[in-house]
Amino acid sequence: MSGSPPAGLTARQDDLEAALKALVADRPLALYRMMGYHMGWVETTGEERSAPAPLRVHGALVLMVCDALGGDYRDALPHASAVEYLYNHILIHDDIRDGNSERAGRGSVWWSWGPAQAINTGDGMHALARLALFGMRSSASSDAVSDALRVLDEANLETCEGQYRDITLQERLDVGIDEYLAMSEGQTGALLACAVRLGALVAGQSSEAISAGLGEFGRKLGAAIRVADDYSVFWPDGERDEARQGRLVAKKKTLPFAHALESGSPTDRRVVGEIYMERVIDPASAERLTAVLDAAGSKVFSTSTIARLVNEAISALEAANLPVAAIEELAAAARFLATPDGLDYAAMNRGEEV
Repeated sequence: MSGSPPAGLTARQDDLEAALKALVADRPLALYRMMGYHMGWVETTGEERSAPAPLRVHGALVLMVCDALGGDYRDALPHASAVEYLYNHILIHDDIRDGNSERAGRGSVWWSWGPAQAINTGDGMHALARLALFGMRSSASSDAVSDALRVLDEANLETCEGQYRDITLQERLDVGIDEYLAMSEGQTGALLACAVRLGALVAGQSSEAISAGLGEFGRKLGAAIRVADDYSVFWPDGERDEARQGRLVAKKKTLPFAHALESGSPTDRRVVGEIYMERVIDPASAERLTAVLDAAGSKVFSTSTIARLVNEAISALEAANLPVAAIEELAAAARFLATPDGLDYAAMNRGEEV
């Protein structure tokens, strides 16, 4: 994410943060302290943390879409809370599976309390996600609650399918570009699609065309964000990110990897294969791998792919005939979320070296 977030993503963060905290405020068990720690509210001791809350991207998209399509964003706070808790449930499980000892510059939940408690914490957050939607019953019809739960659960299942494909690709060397991008649309994009669709539901804009357009927008944006993360593994800007580097150590497949296999020279392909066959990709091997990817043109290919996916995401909104103001707001959010730190989206869109 390059630069400052657009106002559409940040305008309602205080209300969202209050809604998220309210779901655990009256629950004294230490389990909820672990959740609060992961969310950035407290330290491991339970003491309040003074650091600002992170940008809640999924929840912000729910509120943004609701507002942009003529709804009252306050009515969408349960939906925004649900998708945020589901997203963080997934992050906790990701950290366990990938062996990430850090999350956002602090010890991850499993590193701080052990894998068993981390699994329990993540599962508890999944339950809170659904309870947030059930909390709508006093102000919404049973059909509205059911529709929201269906969208949430379908997204969770699609994310699990994407995780399955990701783990399967981890065990293979013959990973193609199209296969990788399809996996990314599910694993990363399903929950973003869920967020924008929920926002439309609350606004009363649930036509098939709008739902399909927003779903396509979310999936393409998710793939673009995943590729941007891949880019930052090999060409980072600033400090090392534990979660991103964990994917490399775990030999997760990336778009630069798939591109080098499809488009690199025979020597490039051989070297990449040899490195991924090593027992551990240590810093020296990672540096060697990055040099090969540079030679294969995988850096420029990655940034041009991000730009293409973002453009396809915006085109999906236009095809759904969303209001112009809504398209512009979502387009600004997409460009911000999918552009790696320190890069210029306009240059990426032109296919230039960045």
